[in-house]
Amino acid sequence: MTPPGQRVSLAAVRLSDVDLGLVHLLEESELARSTTFRSPTRRDAFTAGRIALRLHISALTGDSPKSLKADYFCPVCSNPTDPGHGIPRYQLPSSNARLRVSLSRSGNWCLLAASLNHGIAAIGVDIENGAAADFDGFASLAMTANERGLLQKAPPAMTAKLQTRLWVRKEAVLKALGTGLATAPSLIDVSALTPAGVRGPALWKVEDIGPASVGLPEDFVASIATRQRGDAQ
Repeated sequence: MTPPGQRVSLAAVRLSDVDLGLVHLLEESELARSTTFRSPTRRDAFTAGRIALRLHISALTGDSPKSLKADYFCPVCSNPTDPGHGIPRYQLPSSNARLRVSLSRSGNWCLLAASLNHGIAAIGVDIENGAAADFDGFASLAMTANERGLLQKAPPAMTAKLQTRLWVRKEAVLKALGTGLATAPSLIDVSALTPAGVRGPALWKVEDIGPASVGLPEDFVASIATRQRGDAQ
């Protein structure tokens, strides 16, 4: 398996380490989005994630973080959106291009992904604590028949983490699609690293990320989904 970092720039960030004094780097639309969170903790986590994402893109492209323009697109709405849902993109002043990126938060941690590889048309990352999906009824609600078969064959001690692994893969694909949970998770099969239930499956790849390889705590589960160009979506 090709290490994800060879095609996509990944970085794990502890949200509490992000300097919220850099909030001036964000656009009005991002600041407006942050005010929709009633919880100060969630508001700060959102703000920290967006600051960290701009800094990550800046390190990759050389553009100043404040010069980046958020340009989200929702394939469900078929319109540009505010930075609240849809496919996250940023316009780069250095090349007048739109950079596809992805961000996932869990607890005090955030995983960021961006790529300058023009052969990659879509990116999605997701992280969760190892037992995040371990509750009754989850498999019947979100998993396909193939995925439930894998869970039934797994040793009992491994079931919770495997279920979270499948969920994280699935979320990564849904983020790359840009639909999120507007697409029923049970329609996407990630029992193999080539997902089923997506258009042009041969152009897709799901990769599991070792938490230590990106600086996440060992109890985290992380995955990245990418789609190569060539699939009319």
